[in-house]
Amino acid sequence: MPGNSVDEKDSSGMQTPNPSQHPPEEDAQVTAVVDCSTMRLGDRMACAWMAQQRHRATGERFALIDRHPVLARDFPLSRYFSETFVDWSEARIAAAGLPAWDMGNLWLTVSNAFAANPQAGNFETLPATITAQARELAASTPAGKPRILIHVLDDAPYNMARRWRRKDADALCDELRRLGGHVVLLNPSSAQFIGGFERMLAEMLAADLFIGGDTGPSHAFALLCADKPQVAVYPSMLKDQRKFATEQARLGLALPWDSLPKRPALRVITMKRRLALIWHERQLLLRRAGLFNGRDVARQAMAELAAHTKG
Repeated sequence: MPGNSVDEKDSSGMQTPNPSQHPPEEDAQVTAVVDCSTMRLGDRMACAWMAQQRHRATGERFALIDRHPVLARDFPLSRYFSETFVDWSEARIAAAGLPAWDMGNLWLTVSNAFAANPQAGNFETLPATITAQARELAASTPAGKPRILIHVLDDAPYNMARRWRRKDADALCDELRRLGGHVVLLNPSSAQFIGGFERMLAEMLAADLFIGGDTGPSHAFALLCADKPQVAVYPSMLKDQRKFATEQARLGLALPWDSLPKRPALRVITMKRRLALIWHERQLLLRRAGLFNGRDVARQAMAELAAHTKG
C-alpha cells in the first residue's frame, strides 16, 4: 500500500530473568512478561507502543499472558508486533521464570513516556490478506474523493461522557460528503462493525483520513497509520486527571493522565459536556454527555487533510 511502512511479512522495574533450557540468545532478549488479559484494544495499543519503544532502545522483547475471551484469539499482539513480543506458551513463560512488567497506571505511564519521546509507533507485521484487502478498498474509492474512515462512538456503556450522539455523527458525515469526501463508517449501526479486526485494519490502510473518539480503533490507527492525518473527537479529561492526581504524584510523574492516541500530529477536538437524552440498553436516560458540532469537525478534518497533502 502506498504510504504504508508496514513490512508485509506472513519507569518499568524489570529484573534479569532466570535462565531456562531454551536457547540462551533468545532468552536473553525476552526480559519480562506482560499480562494483557484484561486490556481492551486501546489499552493494548498503549501497551504495544510502550513495549516497542523499549525494544527499539534496548533490543528487549516481551512474552505475553493473554486470556481475553475475544482478543486473545482475534487480535493477539504477537501477530502484529512480532519483533517486540514473542509467541510463547504460558508453560514456557513459567519455565523461563520471567518477572512481570508492571507499568503502573498504564495511561499515566504511557502519557509521560510519550511526552518525553513523542515518537510514532508502528505495526511490525501484517498478514498479506490485510494489505490485499486494503488495495481493493482503495481502488474502489471514487476518483478524486479522499477516503475518510469514521468510527462512531455511540456504544460506550461505561463512560457516557465520551459517547457521540448519532445526530452529531450524521451531521459530520453529511458535511464531509458535501465537502467532497468519500465517507466510510466502521460501524454503520451501533456496536455493529462492518467486518472483523482484519477488515478494520484494511479499512485503515485504505483510508486517507481517520476520525474517531476515545476508543480502540483510534489507538490502532495511531500505530498502524501514523503517516496519515487523524482527528480525535474526545471528551474533556479534567475529571479523570483529578481522579488520578494522587496516583500521579505517588508515581512521581510530571504530566497528568490522558488517553489520547500516542502519535505526533494528532488534531484533538474536545467535546462539550451537557445534559442530554441518551439511549442505553433500550432506555432513554438523562446524562451528561459529549456533544460536538458535526459541521465544524468536518471542516477541521478537511483542513487537516489538506495540510497533510500539501506537506
